[in-house]
Amino acid sequence: MRNFCAVTFVCVLVTQSTSYGQGFVLSGLGATNRSMAGAGTAAPLDAIGALHWNPASITALPQSRFDVSAEAVFNRNEVESRVGIGTPFEFGGVTSSDNGAAVLPAIGTVIHDPNSIFTYGLGLNTIGGFSVNFPGDPTNPVLAPPAVGGLGAAYSRFGVVQVAPTISAQVTERLSIGIAPTINIAEAQARPFPFSAPNDANGDTVLSYPVGIGAQPTWGLGVQVGAFYEAENWSMGMSVKSPQWFQSFKINAEDELGLPTPVNVDLSYPLIVSWGVATKPMERLLLALDVRYVDFASTKLFGSSAAFGADGSVTGLGWKSVFFVALGAQYELTDRIRLRGGYSYSQNPISNQDAMFSIQAPAPYQHLTGLGASVDVTDNLEFTLTWVHAFENSVTGPIVTPAGPMPLSMVRVGQEVDSAVMAVSYTF
Repeated sequence: MRNFCAVTFVCVLVTQSTSYGQGFVLSGLGATNRSMAGAGTAAPLDAIGALHWNPASITALPQSRFDVSAEAVFNRNEVESRVGIGTPFEFGGVTSSDNGAAVLPAIGTVIHDPNSIFTYGLGLNTIGGFSVNFPGDPTNPVLAPPAVGGLGAAYSRFGVVQVAPTISAQVTERLSIGIAPTINIAEAQARPFPFSAPNDANGDTVLSYPVGIGAQPTWGLGVQVGAFYEAENWSMGMSVKSPQWFQSFKINAEDELGLPTPVNVDLSYPLIVSWGVATKPMERLLLALDVRYVDFASTKLFGSSAAFGADGSVTGLGWKSVFFVALGAQYELTDRIRLRGGYSYSQNPISNQDAMFSIQAPAPYQHLTGLGASVDVTDNLEFTLTWVHAFENSVTGPIVTPAGPMPLSMVRVGQEVDSAVMAVSYTF
């Protein structure tokens, strides 16, 4: 049973190196949109944010432009576990993930045709993912060596890159509609791989899950549609991102003896519905509000029940669908300098009782703030710098085995994130 317990601790193999936003879905893209805490459905300020949150809004950008952004994410994850709580034999410890910094690129370009109602765009962005790299820790029951019932070192990585060719049409003076087919490339790895049945290849009576590292890139498709209405001093937008449907992820896993154990796993990226409004109460001030729904509960793997199958494999993560609210503000300090700030709140997709199933997909943070500034270096060249902080939060639940929750036990999964984001924009 100790090996079943160990597998559970890893059951989150596929979520993201930047578990940043709602679950593994990024709450914003690019330095400008990040400084607004993700508010952008009705406030198109750059090509990256407009293309990602509302394809119709690119018609409102005043010029054709090209934006390139890079985000360095410092994701601090930790796991605490304890057994025998309240007894003389209580034992436990805390372990931090050693996954370093992740770099997230984002590129967007928008082309206006002055002789047409159509505006064209192309986005190439990292839209989600995660990575954790917990070392083995003999003082932490869930990360202790497998010989004593722990998981040992736990590693996982998941990332999604999306290409979004976009077209928007200004159907009236104030109303635009847009559509973008979305093409995705994703990769998933985990050691151990809990979504496959454990084995005892070396005959030591200890069941172990395969090592799932040899993954190939997997393709997926979806679509995004949006509408944007712009009045004199306010605007409103709405968009729907369909689920992103992927092929089966094929992984050349191996058993305890290093023999091949091919495994497949099916997962999808969630449906996202966004609504936003923006207003300019004074000439230099812009305020934006976004409300977003992320449907994790209907996605494959993430929304599936967090439990063990008859063969000992983990059936899913048990994530809930969440609502997200973002508030952002931009103030034009001078004709060449713009200051921005934002705050967002997201519900937590991970239930306390399922905390252990998300050790390798820690996504519990709920409060995020962003601060940024843009400077026009020339009439056509802009530089933006943003800092983003997701405040520490955690979920806590029992250690779970196939027989049920373990008495007098606990697992706490915590997360805190800081990001530095830089972007260069060129208008033409």
